[in-house]
Amino acid sequence: MYPGLLSRGGAAWGAVLSPVDSCVTGLSGFQDFHGAVMGALDEMDQEGKDTLAREELRRGLSELPPIRDLHQGILEELEERLSHWESQQKVADVFLAREQEFEHHAAHIQQFDRYLSLLGENCLHAPRLAAAIREFEQSQQGGGQNVKHRLLRVVQRLFQYQVLLTDYLNNLCPDSAEYDNTQGALSLISKVTDRANDSMEQGENLQKLVHIEHSVRGQGDLLQPGREFLKEGTLMKVTGKNRRPRHLFLMSDVLLYTYPQKDGKYRLKNALAVASMKVSRPVMEKVPYALKIETSESCLTLSASSCAERDEWHSCLSRALPEDYKAQALAAFQHSVEIRERLGVSLGERPPTLVPVTHVMMCMNCGCDFSLTLRRHHCHACGKIVCRNCSRNKYPLKYLKDRMAKVCDGCYGELKKRGGDIPGLMRGRPVSMSFPLSSARFSSSAFSSVFQSINPSAFKKQKKVPSALTEVAASGEGSAISGYLSRCKKGKRHWKKLWFVIKGKVLYTYMASEDTVALESMPLLGFTIAPEKEEGSSEVGPIFHLYHKKTLFYSFKAEDTNSAQRWIEAMEDASVL
Repeated sequence: MYPGLLSRGGAAWGAVLSPVDSCVTGLSGFQDFHGAVMGALDEMDQEGKDTLAREELRRGLSELPPIRDLHQGILEELEERLSHWESQQKVADVFLAREQEFEHHAAHIQQFDRYLSLLGENCLHAPRLAAAIREFEQSQQGGGQNVKHRLLRVVQRLFQYQVLLTDYLNNLCPDSAEYDNTQGALSLISKVTDRANDSMEQGENLQKLVHIEHSVRGQGDLLQPGREFLKEGTLMKVTGKNRRPRHLFLMSDVLLYTYPQKDGKYRLKNALAVASMKVSRPVMEKVPYALKIETSESCLTLSASSCAERDEWHSCLSRALPEDYKAQALAAFQHSVEIRERLGVSLGERPPTLVPVTHVMMCMNCGCDFSLTLRRHHCHACGKIVCRNCSRNKYPLKYLKDRMAKVCDGCYGELKKRGGDIPGLMRGRPVSMSFPLSSARFSSSAFSSVFQSINPSAFKKQKKVPSALTEVAASGEGSAISGYLSRCKKGKRHWKKLWFVIKGKVLYTYMASEDTVALESMPLLGFTIAPEKEEGSSEVGPIFHLYHKKTLFYSFKAEDTNSAQRWIEAMEDASVL
């Protein structure tokens, strides 16, 4: 490998020059800051108040020039080595020769939080010091970043050295002298970073951000004020029948959506802002443990390996959302108009996420059952599936370049409220029956205009649904379990596939997974569940039975034995107080 892989080793260290260079440039800018702060501290000394704290702060600030010299020296030597890589193929000694300086750097890091605290306290009591810091932050040298953030970038370089030395070590042959030297250099840097983790409030977070930045190709600088790492893991992206692994890195303000590569690293696919995100756990027939992430720009459907993993991701993503977003999203959960508004997209400005036709067997507005004559219609504004009586309106939508499109009654009312009546729409005309029937000139178009102006929704017979069947939607959250099962009544082997939900110790039955009204509901208290064993085996099969006082009510058949076992356990839990 080494020296056969020298090009790879050189390439690995070529990546370090940019961050080290920016570190040195940033520290050089601190020279003006150092002078201004020292002047303000001298002025405070004349007042004779709390001199011990100021002396401690002085010592901390006086260590910045040696730290700048340390990184400046590393940068210059690395540039020299890489420019003459063929003749001098080693870099580990660049770090080993500076063991004393790194020890000094480690001592400074151990007091890092203390120095920041002292700086903040002194700013409260010294207007000149606070003004000097503000002036530096707003100057060209300050780059518009606060002092704390720039000081954190200095510590960040140590973690960058650590990951780059690790990569470099993996490109070396274990028999080479450079391999042993690199192990020593890595051990030296690791001691310093360990101290940073132990003593700094932001130490572990810094290390994780650097690791992600190094692992994800196509991702720029991750260190931003206030950003914290929360979670990472691999989920499967669902596209039709295809499943592809996607690795997610969740931080307090952004979700990195990546795909794994053969060398163990990741390629950035998308960076999603957490603040504009809607997260849900949709129930999908052929997608177990589904997690849906929606933003104004994209919609991702992912599948976890277990219910616990899916729920953990849902919980982490939900906690990362801003509090004002969560409050409004919760109140608007049942209405996609408000949800899309909170995502920053007004109704009709972007294509909605269409509810799959196969997931709905009744109108999502009035609850009437679909049939061969009463067909399904998508609302082009919110994506819901409604009947023809609930979708007789049309309205120009921006994402269709103001072309007229069919919308449901709810969206039509909302769009009219925002945009007003559209000229030429017959729905806005008042109904008038005072035309002269005997007129010879009167044409059939007059009758047509009159009947078009009548809203059929006002005359249609509403389906009477017991309130108990509307309390829980098929896709409602908070259920103990939900999914498709085949069911037959009282031992008759005529199986019918239906959607079932257990919530509040009640079994709800639906025709499909997106229905808003249940076909029936049945309290499970007092029922017993008996699994059916497979012939010639003691193992439980996919069929189980529901009894009440030894009377068979229903038989159920799951897709497999594992699914059947989950349903049996859920029903048993719901059958007792």
